[in-house]
Amino acid sequence: MTARATGAGSRTPAEDAAAGRRPGGEARAAGGAKRTLADDAYAELKARIIRSELAPGAKLSIDGMAKELAFSQTPIREALARLESEGLLARRPLSGYTVEPLLSAAEFADLFDLRMMLEPLAARRAAERESELDARGAVAATGSAAFEEAAALLDAARTPEPGADKLAFTEADRRFHDTVAALSGSVQIARAIRRLDAHLHLHRAYIAPESIGETEAEHLAVAEAIIARKPLAAETAMRRHLERSRVRHAAAFTAANAEATAKPKRAKASR
Repeated sequence: MTARATGAGSRTPAEDAAAGRRPGGEARAAGGAKRTLADDAYAELKARIIRSELAPGAKLSIDGMAKELAFSQTPIREALARLESEGLLARRPLSGYTVEPLLSAAEFADLFDLRMMLEPLAARRAAERESELDARGAVAATGSAAFEEAAALLDAARTPEPGADKLAFTEADRRFHDTVAALSGSVQIARAIRRLDAHLHLHRAYIAPESIGETEAEHLAVAEAIIARKPLAAETAMRRHLERSRVRHAAAFTAANAEATAKPKRAKASR
């Protein structure tokens, strides 16, 4: 499968790995560096999880996935460990890996409460940090770090057209929030946001296509406030986005759980 989301050069290695796979393992990350087989295996497995081809609760074995995807066990092992670190898989002694179950209603509410505390703060700090960079004259040249960050932020704020592959939307949405988190300058805040974000992957896949335009407009409002170096406006825009996102995700949460209940788990990969 190929699922490449367009983006600027500020992707993390995990984002580059999620961008897709080329035949023969010849995929290249941004900047031309050759990707590894583990990157390709990671991208393929993550795509299958997001598309619900590997359903919540499905058991995965290293040997089974290696045979199904035609990889050796080493890249599969590395890919599964990476997905576990992102919260998409759980590893249990003697039973291998399992796709994490969908959130319960209480967990879903808690997740958004935590996002409401962290992400507006990240947006405000990102705008404050841009102001500090500007005060030091860092934006004097178009090749400056601040200019590149602004370009990356605007690029990440744009989402795919309605009807695009749902993996493209989930990756674009996640990339925007990761970018804002990174621009906050706080490693701890960024790490916490990424951990929370992992649990939204499956729910994003059920967002109504007509909501994609709304999401992009809200992302751009946050991005523009950060670039304009308006901390309060950035914080407010992110809070409004999350409030509306919570409503959209609530509908997606209901749809995802209804499908998970109706569809039997796919455990073929563990055989």
